Amino acid sequence: MNSDLPEEIAEAAMDGEFQLVKAWLAGGSASAPRSVNSSDGADWTLLHWTVVGDLTPEHVEFARHLISQGARVNATAERFDGSTALHFACGFIRGEATAAMVSMLVAAGATVSTRDDAGRTPLFCIDRISESTIDVVTPLLRAGASLDITHRHRGPRSFEEHLRSHLNSIDGAYAGDVRNLVASVRAAGSWKTHCRLAHKEVLRLRSLVARGRVKLPRTRRPRGRDARQARALEFVVRQGDNGIVWNILSFWRETA
Repeated sequence: MNSDLPEEIAEAAMDGEFQLVKAWLAGGSASAPRSVNSSDGADWTLLHWTVVGDLTPEHVEFARHLISQGARVNATAERFDGSTALHFACGFIRGEATAAMVSMLVAAGATVSTRDDAGRTPLFCIDRISESTIDVVTPLLRAGASLDITHRHRGPRSFEEHLRSHLNSIDGAYAGDVRNLVASVRAAGSWKTHCRLAHKEVLRLRSLVARGRVKLPRTRRPRGRDARQARALEFVVRQGDNGIVWNILSFWRETA
């Protein structure tokens, strides 16, 4: 990988001055082209620099542009700590744009199991909680991120232990959401099985209704999203035809 990324261009990518970066990339020659995979002395590529700033939707779109132009989504900063852009994004959670960046990188082929020099995967780079943290954790788990690693200095380590060591002073709803999701995936054994739990609950309720063990309320419900969901659930569990039920559940994505 070329170590020829000027400092001012790297900082432009971080600061959102994307036209300057594009102009620099276009300013090469046939004999000395400028690569979208150019890196600095620490092996940070343009993609690395793009994900570490105060992220905006424009950063996400520029990162997408770099990847479309051939940026290596799994390039590692070998002379830094072996991190990929996904490691960096997960380590700098700053709002909704971070969640969008992580989802975009994963969709573009970023490997959730790549380990940095300390043995950390991107999931284990998460060390802060905000409203967006659950939306960062979710695509990683959906893509198959393991809840266990072997840390270079601390040995075997679970994500639950990681959460306790970094978030033990946080007792808010956002932290609780993350802990509950992780606990459910851990208990289920995989993301796919975790997502199937809701299917099983619907089928169990339907069986109880069919046997007269449970009676659904017949009162008129208020309007709104929750009411619509309740009516949809009642419709499914009241069906006597297994074919109809399975057809409906087939539209309920297991990996949502």
